[in-house]
Amino acid sequence: MRVEWKKNAMQIAGTGVIGISAGLAAVAFHHAMLWLIERMVEWPSHGPGWKFSLMVLGGMALAAFITGLMMKYLAPDAPGSGIPQVKNAYHTGKLDFTWRLIFVKFFGGVLSIGTGSSLGREGPTIHIGAAIASKVAKFLGEGPAAKANAVCAGSAAGLAAAFSSPLAGVTLVLEEIAGGKNQNKFAGRSLFAAALASSVVYAMTGGTACLPIGPDMPMHWKVLWLSPLVAIFAGATGLLFQWSTLGLRKKCQASTLSRPVKLTLGAVGGGLFALIAFGLTGQLGVFALGEKDLLASLHNQISWPVAGCLLFGKIAATTLCYGSGGCGGVFAPIIFFGSMAGVVIYGLASPWINLTPSDQTLLALVGMTACLSAVVRAPLTSILIVMEMTWQIHVLPALMVAAVIGVFLNRSVFSANFYDAALEQDGIVIKE
Repeated sequence: MRVEWKKNAMQIAGTGVIGISAGLAAVAFHHAMLWLIERMVEWPSHGPGWKFSLMVLGGMALAAFITGLMMKYLAPDAPGSGIPQVKNAYHTGKLDFTWRLIFVKFFGGVLSIGTGSSLGREGPTIHIGAAIASKVAKFLGEGPAAKANAVCAGSAAGLAAAFSSPLAGVTLVLEEIAGGKNQNKFAGRSLFAAALASSVVYAMTGGTACLPIGPDMPMHWKVLWLSPLVAIFAGATGLLFQWSTLGLRKKCQASTLSRPVKLTLGAVGGGLFALIAFGLTGQLGVFALGEKDLLASLHNQISWPVAGCLLFGKIAATTLCYGSGGCGGVFAPIIFFGSMAGVVIYGLASPWINLTPSDQTLLALVGMTACLSAVVRAPLTSILIVMEMTWQIHVLPALMVAAVIGVFLNRSVFSANFYDAALEQDGIVIKE
């Protein structure tokens, strides 16, 4: 009895370390990225156009080349978001992540995204959280099953910290990483770790929503009726992204070019699309995370023609940056696609239907949910991420409709979701 009690106490303490560490890593990752974005993208954008273009493309190229060298010589498993790698590790039992992976994922992500590459921070944060969890479990001498559960807890904590979404962190583990395998064993640790990680983020950011848009907005019947149309359009943009990105990824795998060269070409190509979008709209949303333009779209500060330009520019830039093997995730870009898709439909429908500014915001949230579901096939995660990031509850019925449509679209077009298809390109088939 005493031995069992001690074992459980050690697991609880270890899970606490995992959650707090993941939260601290996520905050440091995000702030380092924002610091670099401000200096490498935002400040130079106020100067002469030719000078800005040379500086941002040069910075993106150099950062991508350095990141490629780090991945080639230090951590060959660092490309991409990290979620497919964590899922493969969970199902194969190969759960020993290296310190070098954590180093490359952190600094490669900061360099790449901080200089302007259109990638997300949630995938690397999940990968880092899972890697930290494997180290803690190894230190505690946990067996394979307990270590797998710890990795799930680290993954949940990573997403919870990245988007201030603890419940979505747990459902992502359930829907995507574990796929329902042994969920009765990892749920408790994942919930605890995700709660702690989110608490760390809340404490260090002032306890605000990740995407603050004000008080909970009432949903009108017009939003519910327009939701399927927004979901179809936003979902279609997600399908376009999956098709183009996986196609480029396959070609890059077959290419004889070195990894640093591939990353550099992808980053420069993405940078060119971002510059074109900036020239047309005056907005920087296609660069890096695009958080300011995303928030502007939720505050009715982006017109629908601008949103359309940013949408397709972001798809092209993210396809090039991720498909070439970039060190970053796709959740943030996908959320950006969905929000802009919602703004586009709002703008086209407004002359025919009397819509309010709050309707635009709610339709953008519908688009975010649909686009995520259409790429990841994780409907509960998609719904919860949007709700937890924005603290909006009244839009839940519309989000549920959007999630169903998004998943249906992906299943109708592709045999697997984005992450499983990426694993299949690597010759890995997960049998759940």
